[in-house]
Amino acid sequence: MKFRKAKKEDVSKMFEILKINSPKYPKKLALQELNEMFSNSLIKPIYIVAEDKKEVLGFGGFIPSWIDNMIFSIFWVNINPKYKSQGIGSKLMRDLINRINKTKNVKAKMILISTKIPIFYKKFGFKKITAKYDRDYVLMSLNLNYKI
Repeated sequence: MKFRKAKKEDVSKMFEILKINSPKYPKKLALQELNEMFSNSLIKPIYIVAEDKKEVLGFGGFIPSWIDNMIFSIFWVNINPKYKSQGIGSKLMRDLINRINKTKNVKAKMILISTKIPIFYKKFGFKKITAKYDRDYVLMSLNLNYKI
């Protein structure tokens, strides 16, 4: 299995996974969010796919804050249900955190995530900021080590 930046041709596979995992999320908006990586926006998300034998097993995205480029958000961490509980999500999270941590020209960083499953993110060091963020979501943060 390898992790790499998503390509335009991966969007349809990512969208299929997202539709299965988040059936109530507006499909048009989801597709727009996935395609934003390939737009001309000044600040655009980066999506990473988990791939094995040319099959997209899952994906996740991250983006720097438009207010403070030392703060990042991770979102859409999704694994195809056929491959859940095989450690792919954990490996993908480690890859996303490592990529954010290696971002050039940024000394201090914090990662934010909004989630319904805080227990998963606690094992990576995320801590709750709010008990309720948006309906049944929890806002969590991870302070990364940095050198000045």
